[in-house]
Amino acid sequence: MYCSKCGTEIRGDLKYCNRCGQRLHPETDIDGMPGKMLDNILTTLFLVAILGLGILVGLVAILLDKDVPTQFVIMISLGYLAAIFGICVSLVRQVTKLVDHRLGGSRVPASPNDELASPATARLPEHLEPVNSVTDATTRTLEAPAIRQN
Repeated sequence: MYCSKCGTEIRGDLKYCNRCGQRLHPETDIDGMPGKMLDNILTTLFLVAILGLGILVGLVAILLDKDVPTQFVIMISLGYLAAIFGICVSLVRQVTKLVDHRLGGSRVPASPNDELASPATARLPEHLEPVNSVTDATTRTLEAPAIRQN
């Protein structure tokens, strides 16, 4: 099997090319995703809403039974409801994303992968002259300078 982008020979069990990173197989749903996640988030949303309201009713009943001022109970209730509302809104936003993904609704069209033309990937010509070594460049500066006599 060969990579469609770079042409490197690869094993059949790989998901990505080791050389260029190209995906070798089309994307598939892993373990029922996003369907399984959608079910989990909907269950969580239901439990947060029901249990949150149940806890709120119990908390208000306990506070009113202990003769806590009504204004304090209302402030606690509003804060608790705001927190529950925020949690539910964030879960609903996740649900809409998962439903959109499940229906295949990608609003941005997938662009094809860019491939380099063959002249751009050609190898550079060989060097015509040898490269100086590191030791040549460093030992020359360490040599003692010649003393001139006039």
